[in-house]
Amino acid sequence: MEYLTFVEELKKHILKNEKWNISEENYKFYPDGYNAESDIEKEFIRNTNVKYNRVESDILIGDFINLTVTLEGRTDTYCRFSAKELYNEYQEYGWKRVDFIVSENIKLASFYSSDEIMKNITDYEFIRNRLIVRPINFTDNKYELKDCVYKKIGDIALVLYVLLYDDEKMGLGTVKAQKAFIDKWEKDYGEIWEDALRNTNVWAPPRMYLRAEDLIDPPYTQGAFMAFGYKLEKINPLFAPTITTVKKKNGAIAMFYPGVLEKLAEICGGSYYVSFTSIHDVRIHPVSTVQPRRILRSLKDVNKMFNQASDILSRQIFVYDNEKKELKPIEM
Repeated sequence: MEYLTFVEELKKHILKNEKWNISEENYKFYPDGYNAESDIEKEFIRNTNVKYNRVESDILIGDFINLTVTLEGRTDTYCRFSAKELYNEYQEYGWKRVDFIVSENIKLASFYSSDEIMKNITDYEFIRNRLIVRPINFTDNKYELKDCVYKKIGDIALVLYVLLYDDEKMGLGTVKAQKAFIDKWEKDYGEIWEDALRNTNVWAPPRMYLRAEDLIDPPYTQGAFMAFGYKLEKINPLFAPTITTVKKKNGAIAMFYPGVLEKLAEICGGSYYVSFTSIHDVRIHPVSTVQPRRILRSLKDVNKMFNQASDILSRQIFVYDNEKKELKPIEM
């Protein structure tokens, strides 16, 4: 079966399955190159591009299907599929494999409460899309991290979390992933970490703000330096650019998304110093513009005067070496 014929048959196949209960209005096909007008569709396209193509763009890259799953007494949820990936599965294994993929995704999307998530926390396929990474200070939290999953860079711990909820009423709810989960998941550590960073990137895309006033309620697209076609602006040496995410909360994690360190080196014209001013934001300085001791003095003042203990991410200055492609703390 040719690809275009498969796409037509896939829609019929999904709509006629009574168990899935997907109506025609809840089945949406988005072709490659689709450019949305509504904010909801724009968010869908951005998230899809980040997840599948690792680039932020308002123009869809690839063909995708989005199913609205209606849940009785609860908010509708969504399942997204790459049409090309489903076609590849169909070619190798047939409709049974496609049915399995769609069924599993609808089933996982139907789970909602924190209790249900915790009950299924040892099921990796269930929990995969809820894994995120948050940055905290290792020195201040090393005892509570004893049984947790994390990566350490200098005095920073990048900690694996399970996202329980994130909404305006309840705020952000997460739980640290325990080492015991890894044994039950039976997955390669690198795959787990890659999934978690990709999810975090989709959930909170990175931003760079060049002026202090840009941090106050900026438009969504402002500072989207990793977006496709982003025009680089010249850095003002009098104001260190701020790196964060669109959510700002825990925004320092943006520095550890795939490709971000390298992109910032391109913007800075080479190596640069990194000051993790809190768990929420970061300042970068091209190496030719300032001495690291001066940045360290400033960081100490910020940690002392402005940060609560839980907001302190680091007491060290880091440097990104553009030749070695390496981020490391500076010994001073």
